[in-house]
Amino acid sequence: MRLYDEIFKNADGFSFARCTVVPNGGGYFEGVKAVGDFSPERIVVCFPRGNVEVEGKGLAIKKYYDGDLQLSGKILSLRVEETEPAQKGGEV
Repeated sequence: MRLYDEIFKNADGFSFARCTVVPNGGGYFEGVKAVGDFSPERIVVCFPRGNVEVEGKGLAIKKYYDGDLQLSGKILSLRVEETEPAQKGGEV
């Protein structure tokens, strides 16, 4: 996993949120906080610092346990929406 370490060393705290997409075979997401909207065409995967909107066909949750989420179905697109980090010490 040295490659992951290298990729995420400057990721500003995002190293806990990872995903792997398998063509025509779904995907695997690590560091998941919650699952938002869900349908066979769209799933919103929530992470502590952002969300990933997954669009596809026949999407289904195969497993969801302890921050790991496995999807089946055909993933056609991913859209990442970053949320702002919480401010410290009352800064404005």
